[in-house]
Amino acid sequence: MCFSATASFTASFSLSVLGIATLTQTTSKNQLLLAAFPLFFASQQLLEGIVWLTLNKPLTPLHFMATYGFLGFATALWLIFCPFSVYLLEAHPIRKKLILGLTLIGTILGTYLFSFVVIQGTIPINYSGHLLYDLNFIPFYNICKYLYLLVVSVPFLISSQRLLVLFGVLAMVSFLVADQFYQVTFVSVWCFFAAILSGGLFLIFLYDKIELSKLNNQQSEVN
Repeated sequence: MCFSATASFTASFSLSVLGIATLTQTTSKNQLLLAAFPLFFASQQLLEGIVWLTLNKPLTPLHFMATYGFLGFATALWLIFCPFSVYLLEAHPIRKKLILGLTLIGTILGTYLFSFVVIQGTIPINYSGHLLYDLNFIPFYNICKYLYLLVVSVPFLISSQRLLVLFGVLAMVSFLVADQFYQVTFVSVWCFFAAILSGGLFLIFLYDKIELSKLNNQQSEVN
C-alpha cells in the first residue's frame, strides 16, 4: 500500500483471508484466476511493505526483489491477468475474441513496460507519505498509461456479466481518480485502489454461487 509498511502488511493479511474466502465461492475452474485476484494483490502489497522497510537500503537484494516484484505485477502481470480472467468467463463468441485480442495487446504492452523497468532501473522514494516509482523514462509513457487503462478495464466493461461490468466501471474510475489527484505517485496509489476493489470479487462470486444454487433447486423441483 502507498501509505506505510504497516498499512501494506495489514492490507496483505486482510486480502489473503478474503482471497481464500473468494476461492471457496467458485463453482468452476474458469473462475479461479479472477477469484485469485485478492491473493495476487495480497502478494503485491506484501512486496510493497518490504519496499517500505528497505527504503534506506536500496542496494540490498531484498529491496531489489521487492521493488521489481511489485513493479512486475504493476507493469506486466495485471495487463495479462485482467483480460485473460474475463476471457475465461466469457461465453459470447464475438466478445470472447475481442477480449482475447486485448489479452494479446496486454501481453505485448506488459513485456514492453517491464523490459524498460528492468533495463533502465528505478529506485522508489518516499514522496509526501507515498511511494514514488518514477517510470517517466519509458518511451511514450503517457500513451502507454492510457492504453494500460483500456486493456485492464475494457474486458470487464464488455463482459456479458453485469457485475463484472460494474467492476470494470469502478476500476476505470479508480484509475482516473488516482491519475488526477496522485499523478506523481500514481503507480502505488492506483494499485492500492485496485487492491481494495478486488475485495468486491468475493461478493460477486458469492452472488453467482447463490444464483446457481437457486437455479439448481428450481430445476430439481421441475424434475
